Amino acid sequence: MRMLTYLRCAAVLLLPAGLSAPGVAQEYRGVNLAGAAYSSNKIPGRYGYDYLFPKPGEVEYFRGKGMNIFRISVLWERLQPARQGALDPAYLGRLRDFIAEASRSGAKVIIDVHDYGRYRGVPIGTDPVTSADFRDFWTRMATAFGGSPGVMFGLMNEPQLHSADAWRDIQQQAILGIRGAGAKNPVLVSGIAWDAAHNFATVNGPALQSLQDPAHALVYEVHEYFDGDSSGRSPDCIPQSQVVGRLAPFTAWLRQTGHKGFLGEFGVGRNDICLQGLDRVGSYLAANADVWTGWTYWAAGPLWGEYMYTLEPKNGTDRPQMAVLQKYLSR
Repeated sequence: MRMLTYLRCAAVLLLPAGLSAPGVAQEYRGVNLAGAAYSSNKIPGRYGYDYLFPKPGEVEYFRGKGMNIFRISVLWERLQPARQGALDPAYLGRLRDFIAEASRSGAKVIIDVHDYGRYRGVPIGTDPVTSADFRDFWTRMATAFGGSPGVMFGLMNEPQLHSADAWRDIQQQAILGIRGAGAKNPVLVSGIAWDAAHNFATVNGPALQSLQDPAHALVYEVHEYFDGDSSGRSPDCIPQSQVVGRLAPFTAWLRQTGHKGFLGEFGVGRNDICLQGLDRVGSYLAANADVWTGWTYWAAGPLWGEYMYTLEPKNGTDRPQMAVLQKYLSR
């Protein structure tokens, strides 16, 4: 308890002058459920073999831990097999079923289009894939889910484009398509350069801060991993004393611009240094809940096996990372 108290106090000291820690948890706290976007090189792929939607019990387990939001990865190509064509009824139906299950439990869902800014491997804005294609896709998704208040639209996971200005314009078209369809759902926008929190303010901030939403329901989603190079490829982590340095620049940008943020992906290994760092993340986010609306840990789902960051329980036993996160789920 002494360590937790110290972390909370330290987070308060990092707030700008005149601001105090709200002392409450984020509105949204949850997990990424991966599986439906697996085998992205196999389109459409075979359901139950190349990819899976969350298995029965996933929602129940994580809701029982206190989580209230799920970020579910899907593929644009599986949802919309032809550009500006109809949505695939089978894949869409499985997504609807999962959303309905989460909704019955009282949880929200982020639809995460996990295509890295591409359609069938072609970056948006590169012939023949256009921003109009992306707008058409999100217009159809808005029509399908606009009547579901528990659904949020994650426009694109970690877009691999070279220009933040170009990506801003592409996202703006999608936002206008969503609102033109009458949907009021929150929209999560992302940035280039792996959508990283530590450099978002400089790489993406100047371009993306000008995004406009007629419904005034934009949230800026970022990702951050706490291994040495922020890539999420190592089971080892930076010291907890360095953790806040990767999140603080984005926090400052949110306050400066008046926007809200969401940590859509973060994860750590199972060793003590990583778990201490994870505790530091939870403490910092809770202390800055005025601008950080929530988080979804990466990741869980039925196909992860012994992946170093997974929250998927093993034979009914919680992973070590869950013990840390639960401190921030019971408030």
